[in-house]
Amino acid sequence: MENKQIISLLAHNHPGVLLRITSLISRRGFNIDSLTASPSGIEGYSRLTVRMSGDDNEVEQFINQMLKIVDVKKAEVLPEETSVAMELALVKVRSDCGNKNDIIAVTSTYHASLVNIGDNSLTFRASGTPSQIDTLIESLSPFGIIEMARTGIAALENGDASLTEQ
Repeated sequence: MENKQIISLLAHNHPGVLLRITSLISRRGFNIDSLTASPSGIEGYSRLTVRMSGDDNEVEQFINQMLKIVDVKKAEVLPEETSVAMELALVKVRSDCGNKNDIIAVTSTYHASLVNIGDNSLTFRASGTPSQIDTLIESLSPFGIIEMARTGIAALENGDASLTEQ
């Protein structure tokens, strides 16, 4: 069964590491929805968070391929039920005097913040789980989305567990 999985990677922060990882993803044909890289909190290491579509075998193959890259020190699945996953989105929606209140009512349901008002548009900032962001975008689509930008997923394990424990 194909589903969305979140995989967290711990890799040396060296020039070219991200290129090697993305090249492997491309060569192997993995279906990636999101890839974010950030400092890990450990000197010399970066944390990469990948959201991918695939069945359990594809996810296992992805992890095994990542671990073949010398600079990747850890790779593990972050199960939805035992992790916290969030992303940020900016969404610019077409608006006029007649629908501004309707748009604001929709976005308030998702705790989105109005960050810019144009003559014919409203721009909102929203954070939440990827499915919450997807639902917000779906709800705003009838008004006409002019453009949007999403940060990609950031995820950590619940509780005291940590990818960066050595």
